[in-house]
Amino acid sequence: MSVPTAILLPGQGTPMEGAGDEVARLRPDLLEAVIAAVGEDPFPRTGESTRFAQPAIVASSLARYSALGLPRPDAIFGHSLGEIVALALGGVITEGEALRLAAARGAAMADADPERIGSMAALRKGGIEAAQELAAAHDLVVACDNAPGQVILAGRIVDLDAAAETAKASGNRVRRLDVAGAFHSPLMVPATAGLQAAIDGIDFRPPHTPVWSAVTAAPATDPAQHLIDGLTSPVLFRPGLLALHAAGIRRFVDVGPGDVVAGLARRTFPEAEFAGDAAVVVEAPSPVGDEVAAAIGDDGAHA
Repeated sequence: MSVPTAILLPGQGTPMEGAGDEVARLRPDLLEAVIAAVGEDPFPRTGESTRFAQPAIVASSLARYSALGLPRPDAIFGHSLGEIVALALGGVITEGEALRLAAARGAAMADADPERIGSMAALRKGGIEAAQELAAAHDLVVACDNAPGQVILAGRIVDLDAAAETAKASGNRVRRLDVAGAFHSPLMVPATAGLQAAIDGIDFRPPHTPVWSAVTAAPATDPAQHLIDGLTSPVLFRPGLLALHAAGIRRFVDVGPGDVVAGLARRTFPEAEFAGDAAVVVEAPSPVGDEVAAAIGDDGAHA
């Protein structure tokens, strides 16, 4: 009897070293498609802007999943941008539609805050309750509930700086992130029009595999609206993982790129917390076997 399994997909911030070469090797058709969606090859410029990073991550995730040859999972769950990949893997949209949505989303988010008044920051200690209290005191929002000990705040830089002083005075710490805006906050409202225009051209289909939304931490009921809401609403990744566990999922497979969401799952399911329960297994497999990696060199090792 197979272990109930969920596929996890990363959002922005996942490592992308060697990803372009990997996509060219695993799925050259996807590389051509993402170049067409963006207007140029996004992989050399992933560090510059969401405009390039987001479609590149989606192309990489799609390529890696198809190369792994995994059996059909019981659920698919994406972190933020990863929700677009989840919809494609679940049959709700096509791969080409996923790439076009990612290109539109990345461009819209890049243009949403041209004066760069917003940013994000991680709260070091205290969990979701401490983050909510600090956010309420400084006109910020909790942008991501990622895992125990990893909660992200978003808002204006001036308010993040004030929150950092408050946290420091209480023995805590707020660490600014190197991002180009206050994602998952009201400062992203200007991005909704650009994404909506891309969504309007897509016919969303019923899923063949349950797709869970990080906006609701539950199975997606209105994927088009969830994508729009995801621009300004918090990412409920930890609550989503816990809900998947409550629904019977015991194996979580991060198909990458990178293993960021696998790390979040491991922090959410420490062994002590589920002592006596069926084991929670978290995996981050590589689509390239050891013998192939040795033959192709560093590009494979960094995939």
